[in-house]
Amino acid sequence: MIGNNLTNNSQNPVTEISYGTFNKQVSRFIFDVDFDDIRAKIADGSINPNRIVNHVLHMTNTIRYAQQYVGKKSYSLNIDRASSFDLELFNVNEYWDEGSGYVFEYNDPNFPYVDVVNPVIFPQASNWSARTTTSGWTVQGAYISGVTQIMGTQSFEKGDENIEIDVTDYINQRIFGTGYTGTTAFSGSSFGLGIKFPDSFEELDPEFRQAVAFYAKHTNTFYEPYIETIIDDTIKDDRNYFYLDKDNDLYLYVNVGGFQQNITVNKVDIFDYEDNLVATVSGSSIVNVSKGIYKITLNIDSQTYPDAVLFRDVWDVTINSKNFIYDAEFYLISQDKFYTFDQSNQINFDNYFFYFWGIGEKENVTAGVVKKIKLTIRELYANQNNFLPLDIEYRLFITVGKKYEIDIIPFTPVNRTNAGYEFNLDTSWLIPQDYYLQIRMKNGNYYENKQTLAFTVVSNGFLKS
Repeated sequence: MIGNNLTNNSQNPVTEISYGTFNKQVSRFIFDVDFDDIRAKIADGSINPNRIVNHVLHMTNTIRYAQQYVGKKSYSLNIDRASSFDLELFNVNEYWDEGSGYVFEYNDPNFPYVDVVNPVIFPQASNWSARTTTSGWTVQGAYISGVTQIMGTQSFEKGDENIEIDVTDYINQRIFGTGYTGTTAFSGSSFGLGIKFPDSFEELDPEFRQAVAFYAKHTNTFYEPYIETIIDDTIKDDRNYFYLDKDNDLYLYVNVGGFQQNITVNKVDIFDYEDNLVATVSGSSIVNVSKGIYKITLNIDSQTYPDAVLFRDVWDVTINSKNFIYDAEFYLISQDKFYTFDQSNQINFDNYFFYFWGIGEKENVTAGVVKKIKLTIRELYANQNNFLPLDIEYRLFITVGKKYEIDIIPFTPVNRTNAGYEFNLDTSWLIPQDYYLQIRMKNGNYYENKQTLAFTVVSNGFLKS
């Protein structure tokens, strides 16, 4: 929305936020977020809301990967690219319509007008004054100084930085309702968010308009704005690497009719190698990590029990009102294999080779599918009893020319299950284009990239035009 202007430019592939000039050419960007997908995943158990870490708003600056424009004039001699500024994220507490406008116009079109380049532009909602065709904003610009709630602030030094603002409290409250999180979330109603320069900037009157631009949802590139939700659901199953004298995680994987399903885990009994009951785990000590996956944490004392023996974990569960017992085993490993004081457990990265399963090099993947990626790991001169659990991460990225790699999924731990190393790649939010999947090994602060695979996401068999 543009100050004192009835133009709507909601369909433009970029949004421009500005202040400046004697006429106060202020603009603001308002938007809302679709929560249907995350609500559906929470409802069907795919996401445990207690495992949500945070939500972060991401918007890409239009000159982020064009450094030659930093500090230069914008597309007009009357516009400077702003630098050394803050942006505020504010709550929009009134209903509004998106509209279908496209053109940026900083004149005051109180009536339809003709531009020598552009066609006739009719005022339409929403804009600076109107939130729908028949309703106006309580205060023009959808913002009341000193009253409207600020959800977050970010500082920009050069003016080419991307927006990355933590909106955890706000999003949780939109999803779960008032009172779910802390005091920084909104009160009353919310129909989206807005981005603006702080009041102190909007009151300035430099000769030229100061502007910063970000890609909007109609950009038709991967630079679409999005909310990133981080969930702590990584699996590190210690069933094959259960060391004495440390916390170890044991997992239960539940499938009903071939599909993962949440159940009720009543308790888990732990028996020693002589079949004596050692411990019983119940209640909140049994963690529902994600849909159909449960975890308990155990620490077995080497002063009480020897290594190289089998223990049992017996899971008492209820599935569809029927009781079941699942009996599993884990092998105790000496703490000497985990706690060492020399270089004996250092990993030689060059001895490991990785192979992907579940996705092929140069494969065309139809947007919307979930790919289960499995890793086969080969080690030269392998000793089958070396008991070294590997620390493996993956990332998904795209490239911009030959200079930039842009993380779509930053390096994230690969799940270590009792059956091997794997992770799920959900393509439902990936736009059709080329992607690169990379695997790396870590050993403390050291790491080595081991494998990179290229694939293409397509829609209905075609790349997005």
